[in-house]
Amino acid sequence: MSADLELAQLLSLHSLTKEVSQACLRHLKAQIEAMAPLFRPRRYLGDRIEAAGKESVPAADRNLADLQELYARVAVKPFDLRPELRAPLESVTTQLQFDEWEYTHATETDRGWQSIRVTTPLTWVVSYATSYSLATLRSVVAGSGQRDVDAVRAFVLRACLMSELFSKIPALADLLEGLRYKIEVRKLPQLGDLPLVTISAPFRTFRPADKLVAMASGLAGGDSFAEVLDVDSVHNLSDPLRDEAIELVQRHKVEI
Repeated sequence: MSADLELAQLLSLHSLTKEVSQACLRHLKAQIEAMAPLFRPRRYLGDRIEAAGKESVPAADRNLADLQELYARVAVKPFDLRPELRAPLESVTTQLQFDEWEYTHATETDRGWQSIRVTTPLTWVVSYATSYSLATLRSVVAGSGQRDVDAVRAFVLRACLMSELFSKIPALADLLEGLRYKIEVRKLPQLGDLPLVTISAPFRTFRPADKLVAMASGLAGGDSFAEVLDVDSVHNLSDPLRDEAIELVQRHKVEI
């Protein structure tokens, strides 16, 4: 296959991937909006976080101590924040934000090695809403953006709250995985040990050969690239419930 044809395929896949990503994110947001009460930090912190009314949680003190330990571990480096968290914590809205997962990939070009920022369109970092996006936080940490200490603290704290929510209430991940999403806690080298909860659609994306990545990012006039949809993963999507039911049918030797 010629280089021109490969590039033409890539451009077509980029358009397809964008539309699939928009559709998946639209469904994800609608489903999570319906689950909003399940994302309340008070579910595991109780009265240790400010909110209207009383809400007693038996393990609230232990959960708060775990959160404080996590925050103290990630706050100082590279964010230069004070490591203390005082109870009760400030109220946190259940409104969520979704940022595309991105990473840095080094590729060799005619001009030498180049770092390219690669986004994964079907994987999102989910966190409680703040004035900073993930991209803004990375820019600030890298020293190329204006730093707002309160905004940095808000993002870091809310990322920790989200991570601890999934840790303390694993049934929440089970529920989302039942809807075919994949839940992971990841880290980015630039952000130290900050835990970032990601939700991935049931379809995969991939990064093509470096030569094509460098060519496409160069044509776009920058140093960024978005992975593209693995179309086979759409055609071959499995259904765990269906697979389990088929296994049971076969085990019982039922003939229809």
